[in-house]
Amino acid sequence: MVEKVGGFFTPKKNRDDQVRREISVLFGRRTLIFILVFVVLAVLFDILSDGIFISPRNLSLLLRQGAILAVLAGGVAMLIIMAEIDLSIGSAVFLCGLVAAQLTVEGNLPLLAVVLLTVLAGMTIGVIQGLWVVWLGIPSFVATLAGLLAYRGIGLLWTDASAVGPVPAEFIALSESFLSKPLSAALLSAVFLAAVVAIFLGLRRLRQSSQLRTNAPLPGGQAATWVLAKVVAVALPLALITWIILGFEGMPMALIWVGGVVAVLIFVMNRTVFGRNAFLAGSSRESALYAGINVKKTVFAGFVIMGALYGVAGVLMTARLGNSTPGLGTFLELDAIAAAVIGGVSLRGGAGSIVGAVMGAFLLTTINNGMSILNVPSFAQLVIKAIILLLALYFDAQVSKSRR
Repeated sequence: MVEKVGGFFTPKKNRDDQVRREISVLFGRRTLIFILVFVVLAVLFDILSDGIFISPRNLSLLLRQGAILAVLAGGVAMLIIMAEIDLSIGSAVFLCGLVAAQLTVEGNLPLLAVVLLTVLAGMTIGVIQGLWVVWLGIPSFVATLAGLLAYRGIGLLWTDASAVGPVPAEFIALSESFLSKPLSAALLSAVFLAAVVAIFLGLRRLRQSSQLRTNAPLPGGQAATWVLAKVVAVALPLALITWIILGFEGMPMALIWVGGVVAVLIFVMNRTVFGRNAFLAGSSRESALYAGINVKKTVFAGFVIMGALYGVAGVLMTARLGNSTPGLGTFLELDAIAAAVIGGVSLRGGAGSIVGAVMGAFLLTTINNGMSILNVPSFAQLVIKAIILLLALYFDAQVSKSRR
């Protein structure tokens, strides 16, 4: 059965394509597998640790541990979606963290000025890498590999491979302090209400889109399913976070940084022209050029945004450790890329989501946290993470094959 729309015949079943697509993102096979893996790992680690793992204290620690990786995984997911890569993350974060420590300890600058200047330093690195990739035509793999070597070398030369610190308590509080329980509960309630409002505004846009495409309103059952799926997807993680923060000392400040960064990245990738261009550029550069997209400008902007995230992560990491050490950020780029891939971001480009990358980051953090509690040797942890990455790549390959 077909309906006539603007002189063309369109299959009626296409009317609810967007509903099915968005629900599949929320509760598709990959998401359900994620939830299952989280539950199985949590139960297993809790049993083996005699109830230590599933406790508000440990889960609050897990949230703080995963904050830095979540921020960087969201950024590298954006680049991978554009069919680019960043191998300099660990060294760039180290250099930004060193800038933050130097400005705090040696420069004695106000806290806000330190954060802003550190983010500006990260953006400068992003600009440099963007120029190498976009204007000089060097593949991002090579350009950022050079950055991996250069930025750490610059930092080590700057400090003669010595630690800088300790940073003052107010700087450490940027990551390690907590909002009070009443304020945390009020903030989470406000987030939930804002999300519900956004969901209903999205429903209105969806109905308008359906009306334009099919000249028929969106069926009530589909609208209810769409709203319910979105509300559940928001309510479940917020309920878990509420249990964690009320059971310990409140909301970690690190989680607020993650929430802010992730919200901005989701908006940029899903609701702006830049985001649409990024997906198309990653899917097919030739098609993007034919569509009139300035691919160079899009890729350059992506590296600048990634640079800002270097600065944020550098601040958080220095705050978490209390100083800047020569080994800060080692292998961080591998963890960030692994988190993005585990979260469903295709290395081929053009497919993936920021939310999936963040989920991948917290899955990796869950595994690291559980293995640390069980005193698994660090060398064995590297092997286990490698196996997980290979399984994620195999799963991605199978999903891509099934779509052809």
